[in-house]
Amino acid sequence: MERLVEVSEPEVRIEFALNCKCRATVMLRSVCPNFAVAFKVQTSSPNKFLVNPPSGVIAPLSSATFQVILKPQSQIPPAYPRSPSDRFLIKTAEFVSNSSGPTRPDSVNSWFASRPKGFSTLDIKLKVAFVGPVLLREAVSRGDLDAVRNLLKRQRSVLTDLTPSEAESLLRVATELVDPEDMVHLLLEAGLRIQEAVVGSDNVKGSDDVHVADGNIGPDEAHKDVVDAEEQGEALLEAARRGDVMQLETLLKRGGGVVSYRDQYGLTALHAAAFKGHKDVVLMLSEAGMELECQDEEGHVPLHMAVEGGDIETVRVLVDKGVNVNAMNKRGATPLYMARVWGYDDICELFSSMGALPSSLPIVSS
Repeated sequence: MERLVEVSEPEVRIEFALNCKCRATVMLRSVCPNFAVAFKVQTSSPNKFLVNPPSGVIAPLSSATFQVILKPQSQIPPAYPRSPSDRFLIKTAEFVSNSSGPTRPDSVNSWFASRPKGFSTLDIKLKVAFVGPVLLREAVSRGDLDAVRNLLKRQRSVLTDLTPSEAESLLRVATELVDPEDMVHLLLEAGLRIQEAVVGSDNVKGSDDVHVADGNIGPDEAHKDVVDAEEQGEALLEAARRGDVMQLETLLKRGGGVVSYRDQYGLTALHAAAFKGHKDVVLMLSEAGMELECQDEEGHVPLHMAVEGGDIETVRVLVDKGVNVNAMNKRGATPLYMARVWGYDDICELFSSMGALPSSLPIVSS
């Protein structure tokens, strides 16, 4: 047997902040149906990290978690996202105990220490990565495209979780670079959204205006129908994000225009599935009649999102469906341009072999 447990992530990802404890939770899942598994966690940097609990026992086909705690640090990590000097080792072994009661971490440690000479364990090595808005801002301020790109690949939500003021501040840092164009494009293509407020417009009506539809349906019933349709649309989009095929089938059978639902950013279920690399869901939604060239508010079509997600098989699904490989968003970026921004060489090769354009910039002939 190669492994006794599976780990939720291939690395310990810690959202870094200065001068405070930073935590990450790691989940272990037993793949053994007939016996319990003992585990013990060790770190290469005991002066920096605490582990709680440092050891334990996992029942057959069950799960357990431990927390990695980074002690308060007064300086930015010398290297990130990956930290080459920090690692974790998880030792695992078939657990046999004379006691049927609960097992404490100290007793598990004693059990490991009491194993006979030559006793072997199945070990899992975990690397450490530091992420979060603090490091993202620091990398942007240095103009380090590779660091920014790698942070965004590991933590896709870091941009969408920013408040409007934080997003504007980050964009301002990028625009103040000596050569800001590539950094600004990377942030915007990765999902940095800047709120635009329209002030003083004569066309803006107060929020107290009430609109009631004509006909036999009362305002309460009409409102309920709208709410139900919106809830089903949101459920479809969320199921597409998760890759939940069964839930998608149920929602699609209900019909009611659910395939046309868009969120506040203009994203459809097809955008979400493409971004997450759920190629089977992309196929299902396309067969259900969802528009393959639909655009969000930034002009991204699902192919843009599939490229950003980095899964070449999902990209192939859309290409095989005949979508426009030179589709441009509102900033003029094509899928090939985005693949180059994100450093996806395999996707770049695919598009280049099809004669795709790198951007909307005019091609000057000599």
